[in-house]
Amino acid sequence: MRWIITADYWDNCIGLGEDADGVPARGTPEDGDALPVEFRLYTARGRLLFEGRCGDIAADWWHGMEPLLYTWATFRCRRLTWRPVGTDEPWRPLRP
Repeated sequence: MRWIITADYWDNCIGLGEDADGVPARGTPEDGDALPVEFRLYTARGRLLFEGRCGDIAADWWHGMEPLLYTWATFRCRRLTWRPVGTDEPWRPLRP
């Protein structure tokens, strides 16, 4: 998985993501355990809808754009914050 939703505050999207080839896929939250970054997706008004895991945004910001673009139209997600897994670092906004 290149990204996967691991916590769903909307309903019915746990495990939604994309596989290594960028194809939409379903899995389990555990499928994201190997991914190095955790992210949060918010509406324009700041409502947290999803949390998940993805590839290394620090190395390539596109890893963060993929889940944001996927949820843009259907769920109106407009903001993504992220941090490395296993840290207490503050959540950073996605900035291409």
